Parts: sequence; C-alpha cells; structure tokens
Amino acid sequence: MGDSVRLMPYKDNGPLPMPAPDAAQRWVAPFEVPAPERLAILLTANAYQDCCSHAASDLENEVGGGLVGQWLVDPTTGREHILIEAVIPARFTTFGRAHLTFTQDTLVDMQDELDRSFPDRRLVGWFHTHPKMSIFLSGYDLWLHHHFFPETWQVALVIEPHTHAAGFFKRQEDGVIDPHRYEGFYEVLEDGHSVVTWNNMTLSKEMPDVVEGGQDE
Repeated sequence: MGDSVRLMPYKDNGPLPMPAPDAAQRWVAPFEVPAPERLAILLTANAYQDCCSHAASDLENEVGGGLVGQWLVDPTTGREHILIEAVIPARFTTFGRAHLTFTQDTLVDMQDELDRSFPDRRLVGWFHTHPKMSIFLSGYDLWLHHHFFPETWQVALVIEPHTHAAGFFKRQEDGVIDPHRYEGFYEVLEDGHSVVTWNNMTLSKEMPDVVEGGQDE
C-alpha cells in the first residue's frame, strides 16, 4: 500500500452538534485519571459486543476491522466526542500471530460496506487484536493509523482476547500518539445494564463533565 492510498477522504471539516448521551458510565484504564477530555470516546453495547465477538473469532491470529459511528460536539460545552455504534470486520487482510495488514482490497471493501450499510456514519477508527500479547501499538500499527485514519478524531482500539483486556489510543493535541499509553471509554448504557467485561478497566466512581451536561470546572 502506498502513502497515497487513503481509507476515506472526508470533505467536511467539523463535527455534528449533538450532546453526549446522559446514560453513560466511565471505564478507566490503568494509570488513567478521569478528567474532562479534548475528545471523549463513547461505545454502545452493540458495538462493544460486536468487537468482542470478532476478537474471539480467531484466538491465535490477529483480526480487526473498522469502528463505525459519529464525530460529534456538545453545543453547550463545545466538547467533542465520538460515538462508536457498529463495527465492520476487515476482510482480505494478511495476518498471522503477531501481525495484521490491511490490503487495498480491505480498504475498498470497508468503504463499500460503510456506504451500503451505514451511509450516514463515518469510520471513526479501527480495531485489532493482540492474542497473547499486551495492549500497545506496534510500529506498523502506528503507520497504518497515521496513513489510513489520519483525522484528529479517529482512534485505535487494541483487544487482547485471551485475558479480556483492551484499550483505546487517540491523538493528543499535538497529534502524537503514545503507543503504550491507552485509555478507557464511556459505556453508553441500555436499560441501565453494563455489558463490559474487559478486566483491565475499572468503573469510575466519578462522572466527568462530558456526560453530566457540561458543568465546567
């Protein structure tokens, strides 16, 4: 794949105005302190379960796909968030125990599925597994993220299916991604019930501003 290939050229420049859901709870990664964020990550139950299901489809080799949803901004607070609502499993990949490569056919297929099944949504990032490894982004993972998910609001999710652990990676304000420092997310609750089983995440006892209607410090 050359540097000129992009997964999706987004022509619009801004997020859609929409408040974050009220019924959400914060899952915190190790060494992470809950705080108001430049970009909050919200994950629906359906998207979470689809990620876990695909991650469990091959426990020996890496698998992955696209994260489908919306890039939004709370019109009251001005805070941005992405809402992950579905996944698109990546096909036509080359893969092994410690690598997953998106081919050009993978990217075209993913774009076609997005247009067909989610015409009013975006690819807000991607995910892949690290079977029997830890949660990090390899040099190739960073390359793929930089070249095919270049927007400031696009994220990467890594899942370790054997230990039921996971973490999100996102760009900081300077555009840099720390490949070893992952973050948690907000779980969008349905009927007040949680579906999260990633055991490296801890449920926060505090509800940061992004889901409290934007009470500033």
